[in-house]
Amino acid sequence: MDGVTKERDSLLEQVKVRNEQIAGLEEKLRTSEATAITEEEKKLDPDGAYAGFNRVDFVRIVLDWQGSVVEVSSSQFRNAVAQIKLL
Repeated sequence: MDGVTKERDSLLEQVKVRNEQIAGLEEKLRTSEATAITEEEKKLDPDGAYAGFNRVDFVRIVLDWQGSVVEVSSSQFRNAVAQIKLL
């Protein structure tokens, strides 16, 4: 019985050590992912103009730009058609 108790205690200690290792590795993974994202963001936005933006802000800006591009393109097309009609 005494041998079984010692073996159980030994196994419980091993589980505790493994859980601590897992927690350390998970923290390291979170840190490395954040670092990789930050490095990638720096490549794409070297001035940091969009550093404080979230996804909603980006979607809003893209939709605004999309609307502006469509509006300008339509205006240019109408101008080209008007010029052709004058010829």
